[in-house]
Amino acid sequence: MTYSVPSIRDDYLHKFLEDRLEIPCVRIRLTQLTAQEPSVYVGPGSLLLGKTFGLKCKFEAPTPRSSMEDAFTNLPRWEKWELGQLVPVEDYFGMEAVTNEGVRWSCPHVSVNISRTGLDVTEVAFEASHVENLSEADESAYAARLTYVEELRVPKNLRVEDINRNGMQFVGRDGSKGRLANLDLTYVRRFREEPVARSELTIHAVAGNVPPRNFDVRVEETMYFCSALLARPICTEVAHGTLRSILFVKHRPVDAGFALPPIQGRAEQDYYKLASAYYERACKDGDVELMSQLTRRFGSLFGMGAASMAAIALQLSVAVEALAQTGIFQKQVTASSEQKDVADEVKRRVLRMPGLKRLSKKFEIANKGSDRRSLEARLVALLGGLSSGGRTVDVLRLLQRAGAVTAEEIAAWNKLRHPAAHGSWEPQEKQMQVHFDDLYKVMTLVYRLVFAHIGYEGLFTDRSSRSWPVATFSGKNVKSTLLE
Repeated sequence: MTYSVPSIRDDYLHKFLEDRLEIPCVRIRLTQLTAQEPSVYVGPGSLLLGKTFGLKCKFEAPTPRSSMEDAFTNLPRWEKWELGQLVPVEDYFGMEAVTNEGVRWSCPHVSVNISRTGLDVTEVAFEASHVENLSEADESAYAARLTYVEELRVPKNLRVEDINRNGMQFVGRDGSKGRLANLDLTYVRRFREEPVARSELTIHAVAGNVPPRNFDVRVEETMYFCSALLARPICTEVAHGTLRSILFVKHRPVDAGFALPPIQGRAEQDYYKLASAYYERACKDGDVELMSQLTRRFGSLFGMGAASMAAIALQLSVAVEALAQTGIFQKQVTASSEQKDVADEVKRRVLRMPGLKRLSKKFEIANKGSDRRSLEARLVALLGGLSSGGRTVDVLRLLQRAGAVTAEEIAAWNKLRHPAAHGSWEPQEKQMQVHFDDLYKVMTLVYRLVFAHIGYEGLFTDRSSRSWPVATFSGKNVKSTLLE
């Protein structure tokens, strides 16, 4: 794959990465997000886009005459807010801007600052984390291109020839190419010089296939998982049918730190097999603009570069709980209606025991601790487990019988979860290697649970064993075990 002279698109991206992309507009319209007499500001100006700030703009508009607007203009916004209170939605504006070529840019929520510069003219400044261009094309297509500042962790199986802005040439295997479900994916690094160095992920639907409307988001979260990096695109270009969109987003630096990819140092076939399984599972959560429910349960693990070991231990423990209590394991942790009826009857009989009121009074007098609940309340809490279909550890043991997880991984999770949750886990210098081993065992347990959710059949890096060997996971075995 060869790149030569920078294109107009490259020039746009270079300016965005250098915080100097300016888009002159003949009309900018800000509309207050309220149903009753919204304030509206309209005037010409230029949108300024940049990697470090997203979107910002300052322009002049005719001053509205409404008394509501007068009050809004003269009163600094922060004076209207109370500490601990969410910013009211009416303090935001929707932004629409049009260039002299008719290109439209928009953002549903912008933060506005207004200063009165005269009786008839108001100076308006606003900012936002992103801005988007939507348009319609004559021909139908299904493709996307995601541009990153970070370098993604992908198998390098593609030879790339690239020329920097200074004319220097790069030639080498620094790209990746493979089939992601019904999508053809190509990844390359471009312009290896700061501040315009970037990665580009290009996706094309296989002929005859129509991906979901938000397939770019599904690919983005698939890269989260397979790269173990919470990297977000700074620019996303999508063609879906006749719809075309370009989205610029403020860059959020990320450092993966502890987390390592589930497959490392393997051929592209293994990587794209896992990526395809994850993408297809994420698509089943619904065609939404946000991350899928599966990704939300553990995705924060990939952005903990500055976190302490105790914080990582807590996040890992919580991720195991979240993954083991939902999705394909829902039936294993949900009690039947008959079980709930029996549990309720047990509670009723216990609370009607002869002498309970007398014991309750004695307990109240004897209780000197901070937990001031009555004896009855504590009994109800104690018996609450009878209404549970299963605990996380029960699900893990079920998976152990299926060969999907190991006893060592369960033991490491069991050792960390309570101390980490209560803030009492403190890594010891002399035991540091043991601590790291335990954390990677739980990280592997998280990956195995994800594999179970997506029905993955294939290889992965087993970081719960010495030397981190390659192991095999069978989603079919998990499925058959759950059906027993």
